[in-house]
Amino acid sequence: MATDGVSLFYNPAFVEMLNAAELAGVLAHEVMHPALQHHTRRADRDRKRWNMACDYAINPLLLDAGLTLPKDVLIEHRFRGMSAERIYNLIEEQQGQDGSNGEGEKQDSSNGGEGKQTDHPSADGEPTAPATPGGFGQVLDAPEPEGDDGDTVAEQAREWKIGVEQAANIAKLAGKLPAGVARSLDQSEAAGVDWRELLRRAWSETIPSDYSWMPPNRRHIWAGLYLPGVRSEGVGEIAIAVDCSGSINARQLGLFEAEIRSILEGQRPNLVHVLYFDTEVHKTEVYQPGQAIALTPVGGGGTSFAPCFRWLDERGIVPQTLVFLTDLCGEFPKKVPNYPVLWASTESREAPFGQVIPMEAA
Repeated sequence: MATDGVSLFYNPAFVEMLNAAELAGVLAHEVMHPALQHHTRRADRDRKRWNMACDYAINPLLLDAGLTLPKDVLIEHRFRGMSAERIYNLIEEQQGQDGSNGEGEKQDSSNGGEGKQTDHPSADGEPTAPATPGGFGQVLDAPEPEGDDGDTVAEQAREWKIGVEQAANIAKLAGKLPAGVARSLDQSEAAGVDWRELLRRAWSETIPSDYSWMPPNRRHIWAGLYLPGVRSEGVGEIAIAVDCSGSINARQLGLFEAEIRSILEGQRPNLVHVLYFDTEVHKTEVYQPGQAIALTPVGGGGTSFAPCFRWLDERGIVPQTLVFLTDLCGEFPKKVPNYPVLWASTESREAPFGQVIPMEAA
């Protein structure tokens, strides 16, 4: 089977091989893809690996709810409770480490031939990505509307959100909404907001600014409107702390570095202090205004965040903002600092202070 959030495609020969319980499970599986907005969240990720990640995220929820799925579906308990984005990154990381294709053991293709490299049709009848070994369907990208009659992708997503909320409320009233499904629905909503945008928003909130008529807002002068513009009071020193305990992979580091560099190009702080730490600060770097930041982690071991705050205190540095790149698995200082702290976290964890920016959608 396959779905793009608008249509449900199926192979009659495969459906005839399923008993009633398995068919109900497969249909629930397909409905869960658009319910969790999987058809709108792929972005530029590899299509096949994205399908695998989505299946790994959905199947435990269905089994926990008492549904029956065909034999040899994709199940790995280490992925339980994770978002599809997080699972995708782990599959990619595993693929790079062991040289495998990241697909695990070969699955039994006896249940309808879904293990074969055959294509599923899209809405216009054209073939799409090959079937996933161990899977029994595909989540296709949401179709763009043709002409003025069809809904946009955003409207399709909004309709699914409304339908899911209604179904969840009915299930809650009946006492039949599994906790795992509720968490996954929350994760899918959070994944709709890019972590880069969250980081930029949080960062901008730490920079003091006010409205001023001198100079006026240039964007409205052309229309004859003289409105106050935003005047920044200046960006002092910034600190960036990189967790070197081995929890940050190269891809995450590259994404974080690119976004931080983009933010700093617009802000141009007086100085940028980069700290590489695990249970202690192993190395530091200082960047002048206009210098391109290049993160080169060192160290490895446990994690304690306290040494970073202590390093800044000992040198009398009060940063405008302190940004951590970490998995938030470590020892926090008991004293809350008197400056803003942002945690760009690769895991779904909480911090006792500061603002957490989840990078799971990266």
